[in-house]
Amino acid sequence: MRNLLDFIVKYAYFIIFILLETLCLVLFFSSNPYQRYSFSSSSNIVTGTIAEKWSQLVQYITLSDENEALKKENADLRNRLESYRRSNIPVLGKKGFEYIPATVISATTNREMNVITVNAGKNAGIENEMGVIGRDGVVGIISSVSDKYSSVMPIIHPDARISVKLAENGYFGSLSWNGRDVRVATFSEVPGYVKVNIGDEIVTSGFSAIFPEGILVGCVKSFEKDLSTDFYTIEVDLATDFHNIKYIYAIKNNNKNEISETDKGGQKKK
Repeated sequence: MRNLLDFIVKYAYFIIFILLETLCLVLFFSSNPYQRYSFSSSSNIVTGTIAEKWSQLVQYITLSDENEALKKENADLRNRLESYRRSNIPVLGKKGFEYIPATVISATTNREMNVITVNAGKNAGIENEMGVIGRDGVVGIISSVSDKYSSVMPIIHPDARISVKLAENGYFGSLSWNGRDVRVATFSEVPGYVKVNIGDEIVTSGFSAIFPEGILVGCVKSFEKDLSTDFYTIEVDLATDFHNIKYIYAIKNNNKNEISETDKGGQKKK
C-alpha cells in the first residue's frame, strides 16, 4: 500500500490529466448519440485492455508486499511441517527446529571470502552458528549477528564445512568449496567401495546441531577414486544459485544447547 501511495504522489499530475481527459470524453459522448454508439461498439476491447494494464501495474507496485507475505507464509509452512515431524517421529525431540525468514540485502560471489547479509538479526531470534537455507537448498551458516542484521558464511567460502551424505545410501562425509566455481563444491571422505552415480542427490546428514537431516545440497557432477587412500573425491553441482538468491531461512535448533552439553559430557568420559 505504501508503494501505491508513493506512486500516486510521484505521478499526481499525470493521473489528474488522465482523469480530466476521461471526464471530457464522457461529456462528449453523452451529448453526441452517434459518437456514443460508435464508441460503445469498441469499448469492451478498449476498457478491457486498460483494465488489464492497470491490474498489471497494481500487481507490480504491490509485488514487494506480496513477496514479503509469501516469505512469511513459507516459513510458517516449514514450521508446521517440522511440528508434524516432531509429533510423528518422537526421536526428533519435543522442541525441534524453527525457521526464521529474512531477505538478502547484499551478497558476493566473486571473492575468496564470500559473504551474504540479510535484514534480520537478534531481534528476530537469529543467533550465530544457525544453519541457513534458501528456496532450493542449503545456503550456509550464520557467522555474525547484530540487532537487525546478520552475516551468512555461504558454502562457497573456504572456511565453510557441513556434514552431508548420499541420499541414496546414507554414506556421509564433508562438503567444502575449492574457491574456483561458485556452482561446484567438493564432497570427500566417502569410501571407495560405495556405489556412486552421476546425478545422485547430496543432502544434509543431520549429524550436526545446525541442519536438519535431508535438506538438499546438490547432485553428483563427477567423481574420482584416489587409489592411494581408496576414498572418493566427488564434485557436487550445488542446488543453490548464489547469483540469484533473494530470501533465506535461518534454522533455529531448540535442542542445540542440550545436544552440546551431551557432547561435552561424552568427551569428558573419553
